[in-house]
Amino acid sequence: MSAKAEENKIPEEFPKIIKDFVGDIKTTFPEFKDLIEKWWKDESFFNYIEDIEERNKTYFEAEKQTIKFLFDFCQKKFPARFFEILYQNEDMFKDDSNLDTEFLPHIHFKTLWKLDISQKTRETIWKYLQLILFCIIGTIENREAFGDTAKLFEAINADDFKDKLQETLSQMQDLFNMPGLSGDDECPELTPNINMDNLPKAEDINAHISGLLNGKLGQLAKEIAEETAADLNLDLEGVTDMKDVFNKLIKNPSKLMNLVKDVGGKLDSRIKSGEIKESELMEEASELMNKMKNMPGMGNIQSMLSKMGMGNLGGKMNMGAMQSQLNKNMKGAQMRERMKAKAEANQKMKAQTPVAPPIPVTPALTEEQLISIFSTGEKVERTPRGAKPTTNNNNNKKKKGKK
Repeated sequence: MSAKAEENKIPEEFPKIIKDFVGDIKTTFPEFKDLIEKWWKDESFFNYIEDIEERNKTYFEAEKQTIKFLFDFCQKKFPARFFEILYQNEDMFKDDSNLDTEFLPHIHFKTLWKLDISQKTRETIWKYLQLILFCIIGTIENREAFGDTAKLFEAINADDFKDKLQETLSQMQDLFNMPGLSGDDECPELTPNINMDNLPKAEDINAHISGLLNGKLGQLAKEIAEETAADLNLDLEGVTDMKDVFNKLIKNPSKLMNLVKDVGGKLDSRIKSGEIKESELMEEASELMNKMKNMPGMGNIQSMLSKMGMGNLGGKMNMGAMQSQLNKNMKGAQMRERMKAKAEANQKMKAQTPVAPPIPVTPALTEEQLISIFSTGEKVERTPRGAKPTTNNNNNKKKKGKK
């Protein structure tokens, strides 16, 4: 990849956000200044260069390299903590947590969380982390960057996830206008440049998701959820707020990972048993994509994502191509189902066809048995050659007596 391509890959807002974040960290936590200066050089560091033009050029090049370094660093660190950051899960900062919280080089935020800082400072740190997450997430091209978190996208409750994303998006203006970590309003503000009218309406999104939940996909999800609820030791009776339920689940990712595997196994077994048809699931998913393509606000999604520093994601959201792929998969599933039905019919026909009983095979006789058969019965005397046949005189006498 060329240097120009890599430069274009970095969202426009990232340098501004990361500069403010690093500056606030240095101000609020001066004890980390030496660590930060290993990879972040302020403009004053280059004062040894007497020529102003040369000094500015050197500083600009150094800053550019540092921004690229931090961008690559955040790409590796943030996706794996997607849900912890989105839901502000403080459990990852606890002593018994083995999750990676090095969100800036050499700075583990688990250490920051143990310090004597105000609740306002903690909230502002969360906002910075969320803002960086939203800024870089559209540039992630490799699923493996999410690690085990990728499986959680399959397990998360759709309504809860939608509500949380909508809540975060609705607070985007506050994220851009937030003060520094110390709460000092003199800290330079991030300039808002997002038109909230370009965001899809919450009610429109909810309507289309409701269409999904009322279809075969939703029914299947409900059935499997009921079957696996016992595995999580959850009492869902009378539950009205699923946010609390999910917040508990997200604190134990390994348990949720195992649940995802179980659900995948149950779905696969139901398809193989013929209880549900893969083609029907594909057809409904295709219909959903078609609805999303025509959903109000989606026409401006690419422009909106570009302003949020997520232009790469907007460029990849080709709804027509996604629907075309779903249609292709649906046709493949239908063909497999027809072939399976034909094979089963042939098997059934063979099972119903009467089979003639086998003809018994007489075992071959041994030489001794043949000799025994032909050697039984009376012994017949042979007539000598030239002898005259004898007449029966008694019979002739009887015939004469009858006259």
